[in-house]
Parts: sequence; structure tokens; C-alpha cells
Amino acid sequence: MNRRELLAAGAVSVLLGAGGCIANLDPQGENSANLDDKNSTDENVVPDCTSKAEWADDHTNGPFPGPDSVAGRRNCANAGRPEPTGDVCETFELEKPNGEIDELHSVGIKPYPEPPSTFDEESLIEYVYEYEDAYQQNKAVSEYGKRAISAGAEILDNWGDPTRILDLYDKITVIGISFAPPVEYRTHDGYFVGDDNFSDEAVYGVDETGVVRLHERYFGDERTVIKEPPDPVEDGNLLECF
Repeated sequence: MNRRELLAAGAVSVLLGAGGCIANLDPQGENSANLDDKNSTDENVVPDCTSKAEWADDHTNGPFPGPDSVAGRRNCANAGRPEPTGDVCETFELEKPNGEIDELHSVGIKPYPEPPSTFDEESLIEYVYEYEDAYQQNKAVSEYGKRAISAGAEILDNWGDPTRILDLYDKITVIGISFAPPVEYRTHDGYFVGDDNFSDEAVYGVDETGVVRLHERYFGDERTVIKEPPDPVEDGNLLECF
């Protein structure tokens, strides 16, 4: 693949979520789990919820990345992304109108995907989808902690054709993504709230040395994208170096 390309990708999805106060929840603190990089086998572990004591440090592929690469154009020491730590897992009981009890669980952290083994179009699109999903989930957990019940990125396809290609940056593949970041969480006074957050957009830049992200809405005017495409390496946030 010619990596002088802008890949603007999305996939049709159904946005799930509800707004407003739904029901009162009673936290069950004894079910909390404090996990490191793998799931605990403790009997009180919160299902499908993972905590992290710490995150691995970023690193580069070599001491001298090319000057036109992501790592060559940015300082890897300044990389940053949502990385919640500590105990973010809890189980809550929800009493339904018929008196039955349901259990709800914190969503916990989501590991960021490993760099793709190949940098072809399909692999990079899948990588960015997975990265944005983890980014949004970890962002919600950073804000709400164990009160976050569900979060992530619901990928949107606003065009019908999920990919558009422009001849752009040398060796750095730039991918535009349109998504919805719905969040569900428990309020401090014990109610369950859903924020729909219907539409958002971001631009990623990826090569063999790192990944950057620019939070920018740019899909609305196609002519602007073609004439003045955003440069996430110049203007975005460095997420990590490989």
C-alpha cells in the first residue's frame, strides 16, 4: 500500500444508550477487584472488569527514528493517553420494578491494541477502530472510575463508502474516524445515567514508530479535507511510540 494516503474509515453501528436517571443502585464494595495486567482468580472478582496497577512505558523501535517518522517528528517522552490505574471494578445491585435484582458491573480498563504486524490498509483501519474504542473506554474510566458501567467507541459510517483515499504524507498513514462515544455510569447519589454522545470525529497518524491522534471534526466539508487535510503529527497528541 502507498502510505501517502488518507484513509477515512467507519462502520455502520447501532448506538445503544439511554439518557437520564434510570434506577437506584446499591454499591457492593466487597465485590471490588484490584487487578494488575491479568484477571484475578479471586472469588470476588468483578466479571469482565480489569484494573491496572501500572501501564508499560512507551519505547521506540530504535535510537534514531527517521526524521519524517512519527517518533522522529515528536518527542516520545511527551506521549500520553488515558491510562486509569488502581481499583476501578465494582458490582452494583439494581432492583427492577417487579422486585427482581440484576447485577451491574464496572466496565474497567481496556488494553490498547498492539501495533499492527503489517501496515496495509485493512490492518491499519482495524487498528484505529480498536485504539479509539480503548481510548474512549479508558477516558470514561479516568473520569468516573469504578462508577463507569459501559463506554467505548461506536463506529459511524456517514458516507456509505467507509474509506476515502488521498495522496498525502510520506510513510505515515492518516486515518479519519467518525464515531459515537456513549457512556453509562453511576452517579454519586446512586442513579444510573446514560450519556448518548451521538457523534464525534478524530484523525489518526500511524507508522512503524508511533501513533498520534487529532481530535478534530473535519468530515462535514469534503472540499476542505481535500484542499487542507489535517496533519495529526503536527497538530495532534502523541499517544505512544512503538
